[in-house]
Amino acid sequence: MKFKLAIVLTVVTFTLILSSCNDDQVFYTGSDASLTLRSDTIFFDTVFTSNIPRIPLSVNKQLVVVNPLKEAVKTDFMLYGGSESVFRINVDGEVGPSVSDIEIGPGDSIFVFVELSVDENDAPQSLPLIVRDSLSISTNGNQQQVQLMAWGQDAEYFFRDTLCDVTFSDKQKPYVVYGYLYVPENCKLTIEEGVKMHFAPRSWLYVEGTLEIRGTKDEPVEFQGDRLQPDFEEVAGQWGGIWIDKLSRGSTIKHAIIKNGTVGIYCDSTTGFSYNMPPAVVVDNTLVRNMSFDGLSGKSARIIARNSIFTNCGRYSFLGLFGGVYDLKHCTFATYGYDFARRDPTFVVNNVRLNDFNQIVQVYPTQYDVANCLIDGSLESEAAFATFTGIDEPLLFGDTSFHHNLVKHDRKLDYKGMGNVIVPMGEDAGLVNPQGREYRLLPSSKARDIGDPIPGISLDYLEATRDAKPDAGAIEFVP
Repeated sequence: MKFKLAIVLTVVTFTLILSSCNDDQVFYTGSDASLTLRSDTIFFDTVFTSNIPRIPLSVNKQLVVVNPLKEAVKTDFMLYGGSESVFRINVDGEVGPSVSDIEIGPGDSIFVFVELSVDENDAPQSLPLIVRDSLSISTNGNQQQVQLMAWGQDAEYFFRDTLCDVTFSDKQKPYVVYGYLYVPENCKLTIEEGVKMHFAPRSWLYVEGTLEIRGTKDEPVEFQGDRLQPDFEEVAGQWGGIWIDKLSRGSTIKHAIIKNGTVGIYCDSTTGFSYNMPPAVVVDNTLVRNMSFDGLSGKSARIIARNSIFTNCGRYSFLGLFGGVYDLKHCTFATYGYDFARRDPTFVVNNVRLNDFNQIVQVYPTQYDVANCLIDGSLESEAAFATFTGIDEPLLFGDTSFHHNLVKHDRKLDYKGMGNVIVPMGEDAGLVNPQGREYRLLPSSKARDIGDPIPGISLDYLEATRDAKPDAGAIEFVP
């Protein structure tokens, strides 16, 4: 009995000692407390389909959180989406959209389990293409975040993927890109008519090989962000854009709608630049709108664009930077400042680089042929040829031509060309309703019948026949 009593007393004493130590635990309280997170993103490779069971299945992932300090800390965990989030967390056995005062000992770690499930009353088609939330981890006021992401609807998903000699042709399921979609050199991506492409924020289609977009008038190929709510229908800057790399040659974009990005089509400096090289891209019958920066831009590149519309861009609807070869026929370049505060012309060709003292340090070879285009906007002058940098006369090489265009400008603009019609300040080009995305000409438009017939361009953006006296811009006036 004495022996058993001694054991019991020993156990009780040891328990009291442990309890006392626990009560006397010292916690670090500095605002610089930073935990080590084994991942900054938790990705669920899950697609919710119409086969969601009555009781939703849960997918679990884990996050390891390490306290690298020599003292214990207390940490709070919270889902930004709160009770509305499709994610749930389990931290050290405590469950919820938020868990507080989780103790992590010095040099110790804990597991955070993240669960993904959908309410049984939610139809799959009501979910976003990409389901997102963020997990906030707060230690003494120091905030750290982990991104949570899952595929939402039944679609073709690409997560920082590389493709070679692939064709997209599914008109029923959208194609969704997260991060980037990369087409290497000597590879080709073909996108057939009617395909819908969606991109997550800061995601790009990056092409070193060849891109061929085969849209049609009735079934264009669509590029936009991944937010499907009506509030995001016409919001710029939701994704990156189409980046044609300097190695790429011979890409074609026909009958596409590219909207709500950062840059619609960007062509990087072309390797081995020369006047007779193949174009980086040929753009036909394409609409680019609502770009937070540029609609169509090239840097020492060769670009051909015909019967296309570039509109409502935060910076330039067209930019030819550091020279290049630009063949632009029957295009509409128009930005009216509905959504952006603008200072620079919407149409710019620049073939010089300046230093901080506005002195020319380099001049780049330039050749352009701009004909039968409509250049309009809300500024006093909407076209500039290197003069926007402060140079009085641009230094140009090769054959340059700017003729039979309708141009918003504050002075007579007939440089290296003829037949241009100037729209003065206070007037506009006479489009039906550009803010409402209607780019046809009014009967009173000065763009009517000022064009020069161009062989090979007998149809307009809408594939209507151009007459013997074609109109400037992408769309021919039809009574």
